[in-house]
Amino acid sequence: MAAHKVQTVDLSAFNTFNGDVFTFGRERVQAAKDLVEACHAQGLVKIRGHGLTKAETDEAFTWLKRLFDLPEPEKLKAPHPPANMPHRGYSGIGLEKVYSIEDLPEDGAGSDETTRHRSKVSQELRKTADFKESYEVGSEQDDQQTNIWLPDDVLPGFRTYMTSLYERLAGVTETILEAIGVGLGLNEQEHAALMQLHSARHSQLRLLHYPSLDKETLGTNSVARLPAHTDWGTITILFQDRNGGLELRDPHTGQYLQAEPEEGTVVLNIGDMLQRFTNDYFISATHRVSVPEGKDVPQTGVPARYSIPFFVGPMPSHTVATLPRFITPDSSPAKYKPVKFEEYGSIVSQYQYQGEE
Repeated sequence: MAAHKVQTVDLSAFNTFNGDVFTFGRERVQAAKDLVEACHAQGLVKIRGHGLTKAETDEAFTWLKRLFDLPEPEKLKAPHPPANMPHRGYSGIGLEKVYSIEDLPEDGAGSDETTRHRSKVSQELRKTADFKESYEVGSEQDDQQTNIWLPDDVLPGFRTYMTSLYERLAGVTETILEAIGVGLGLNEQEHAALMQLHSARHSQLRLLHYPSLDKETLGTNSVARLPAHTDWGTITILFQDRNGGLELRDPHTGQYLQAEPEEGTVVLNIGDMLQRFTNDYFISATHRVSVPEGKDVPQTGVPARYSIPFFVGPMPSHTVATLPRFITPDSSPAKYKPVKFEEYGSIVSQYQYQGEE
């Protein structure tokens, strides 16, 4: 039976020790099973006891506001390149377009298109602009994408803080993935395969600001905050402010459920790679950031929204294959061929940025 709201689970047992080894182990297993059950049911879940304190998350959002309160010329001193790689630095409002594979024409998901055809598809996707600005940060040890930083005098301490936040969240997501392995009952070899879907050097920290929208702008239906899509990595965790807007498409009913902000929680959603790894035991969560429509738009418009997603994936050269335990010839045949992560990503993200014209 489908749930009518996004579930919340507690992973405190993976981040605290009460001194009783037996109880501690039992609590960890139960928490892991709760997590797996929720992810299996919906692909998205809210987590308490994730390991970050309120003071840590408050500090992160303070830095977000400092960044996005800067004048536009200052933010553009760390510009995102015109194309989608490297996916680093600042993107102004409307520069990036998020979309679903379902939004593409049948001949628009391949990699052998002409420049003219690619441009046409890109323009079609951008008829409704994404009204957001973002800043992308990776690991300082990433050997493929180099960070693009603001000059130190523009926002002193920004680089140091974001580097430490990246490392902190890489540790949080590793613990969550370990909990998923426990909840699935994986053996040592299977667990190792699961953990290969997490590369601390190749994850991505994203800082997001959705500016406020007035009633008149919303009435034109020409802007969106974040259209429905799935994430093409392994898992994503998301910290959101109190203004909400995040919604999950229930995989059973097709209806959207609000992932209401809940103090002390982080949102976890399953990505495409974990769906393929588990042969659809976990479904990659289709989600969006919505705005009110028509008569539901308040006279005051919609307030600004801030969020911090952290995207986890394997090494770019890693080939993701379905774990044999999820394949049975009769009831659950293999649905996916092995795929190299960087090749999959280059196809599904090719229209995010328009590139050089």
